[in-house]
Amino acid sequence: MGSELALAAEVVSAAAAVTLVYTTLRPCKSSGIQYLLGVPAGFGLIAIGFIVSLPSLVPDLIPPSVSLVSEIISLLTQTYGLLFISLTYARKTRLRVLGESIILEIALPALITIGAVTFVLVSDRTTGAVASSLETPLRLVMALSALYVLYETERNWSFTQRAGEGVVAIAFSFLFVEQLGFLMVPIDIGVGTFVGYEGRLVGLAILLALTLFRVKQTDTAIVLRRLGLTALAH
Repeated sequence: MGSELALAAEVVSAAAAVTLVYTTLRPCKSSGIQYLLGVPAGFGLIAIGFIVSLPSLVPDLIPPSVSLVSEIISLLTQTYGLLFISLTYARKTRLRVLGESIILEIALPALITIGAVTFVLVSDRTTGAVASSLETPLRLVMALSALYVLYETERNWSFTQRAGEGVVAIAFSFLFVEQLGFLMVPIDIGVGTFVGYEGRLVGLAILLALTLFRVKQTDTAIVLRRLGLTALAH
């Protein structure tokens, strides 16, 4: 995938993620359930990750060290974002104890950050190789987070039996495909980058449709229902 197309995809992704912060913040805040704010916070971190990644896509214009830092910060913030969203869904489901553990919510991002920083400091690889090597474990964390949310939203769908509340599972399935696509890049599967961006853009587009299509400003509950966040804990 050409650098120009990748840059355009990142810009579109960032715009979509920022819009999702706006469309999910009001419903989650109006619900009066504080932990639901983890959803817009997660999308906000993902948006920051997309924005911060932009310098790494124009390496000819910036020093390699800046490109490396931007790429690492981008991967970390995207990881935090999907992790926060998965922990929010965990509070409503069978892993409720996991979602309600404040210590764990702090420890997981901290451990990921410490591991990433330690790897960069002790690595003797070249700049580009460091970023590529670090991307694989972080993509795995993102893939597991997206897969967990897919699992829980599909389970919620099986409980409610409402078609409109199952579309969110399809959205997160594409975000899972995004991570699989980018995981294929280091092993020289040529379609990896294309699959990654395609999965991301389709997943974000579906989420935008769920939070924007036929949604009145006064009816915030419909967004929560479509996101599978109104089902009773089970």
